[in-house]
Amino acid sequence: MEPEEQELDEQIRNFVRRQVALAELPAAAIAGETVAYLKDEASPAEIEARAWPVVIEELTRHLAEQAHWPEVTDSDRLTAAFRALTAAGVVAREDFTCCQNCGVHEIGADVPRTIEPRGYAFYHRQDAERVAAGSPVFVNYGAFDGATAAEIGAEVANALRAEGLTVHWNGDTASRIQVPMAWRRRRVGRLAAVPPTPDDDVEVDVELLGGWAGPHSPGDGPASAGRLTALHLPWLPAAVRVRLSWAGRSVEVRREGDTLVGTYAEPGGPELTVGRYDGTNLVRRLRGLPPGAVPDRTPAGFVEVNADHVGGADRGVPMDLAEVLVLLRGMRPLSYDFLTCVGRSGGCVQTTWEPKGLWVEELDTTAVVSVGRFATLTEVEQVLTTLAMEDRVAVRELGGHLTTLHLG
Repeated sequence: MEPEEQELDEQIRNFVRRQVALAELPAAAIAGETVAYLKDEASPAEIEARAWPVVIEELTRHLAEQAHWPEVTDSDRLTAAFRALTAAGVVAREDFTCCQNCGVHEIGADVPRTIEPRGYAFYHRQDAERVAAGSPVFVNYGAFDGATAAEIGAEVANALRAEGLTVHWNGDTASRIQVPMAWRRRRVGRLAAVPPTPDDDVEVDVELLGGWAGPHSPGDGPASAGRLTALHLPWLPAAVRVRLSWAGRSVEVRREGDTLVGTYAEPGGPELTVGRYDGTNLVRRLRGLPPGAVPDRTPAGFVEVNADHVGGADRGVPMDLAEVLVLLRGMRPLSYDFLTCVGRSGGCVQTTWEPKGLWVEELDTTAVVSVGRFATLTEVEQVLTTLAMEDRVAVRELGGHLTTLHLG
């Protein structure tokens, strides 16, 4: 291998490893970002071809390692501290903007106008990348009207310590708060999907019939069938259809609950229904091949999700329990984040952070009412677990003072 190729491979691995550790982008988006990041180093086709094996290798390594992590990691503690700070009136944001100057300039605009926070705290993207590589995290902080930087700094430091993190800060407001930690962000659901490397993979032409954008969308055009069925189709939004074409044949794929349904173009051809993680058999039939083996296991639980969150928006996206709980724990107080989950039988639970706390409610669209109350994070986790695993709405089982709201 030529020195230039070795250097390119090293750049690819370093970038991919960092993106895998940050645990924000799924496999296909990491490959795409790698191409964009190194666009001046080689042709897009060469970078992509070199990047995909590295993406698969690094994701596989990450998933193997996280299986041995403690139940609560330092990264979880950091998120919990920032959540508590924000709920208490100090707007705390993780991985916020590209740098310190931009963060200080933009943090005030990240708060609803109905809220008057006392101060702020954040670490930015460059901080996150350094922490993922083994450095401590450095937390910026400051005051809005009605507080001093020293008071906010002390409150931030105390919140971090309360979650069990080590804090280095001597009270000097000219210094950022230093938190040595082991960066461990779990990948679940779409972020944990690893594409296979089948010997008989083919390229299909993809046409999206409906709006589907963002890091989890495959986009229109040619694509690996193996990657498409592993990374995208299991999370096909309810409002989207996907047409796959190969060698003059086509199949239109839609999702119904926890299954995928393929309608083939040939006259009188019957539909084929497969499991959500078994889209390869839709492609095999498109190619005139017999069905292959069914996946050994699928993730636990199922709900249909509509949400606005730090990673973007989801509309009619199927998720398992682990993915839903990660979304819930990442919801930011003093934000417009919300999470609405619908079970297999149509039962609906919605939760959102309001100024007074975390609100959870059962939505009854037939009666046009909601029943809910403010709850702890643990209580909401229990309600969503019951919905995903038992297909049952358990908001009323929380007890306490429940409020009924008429929505009409």
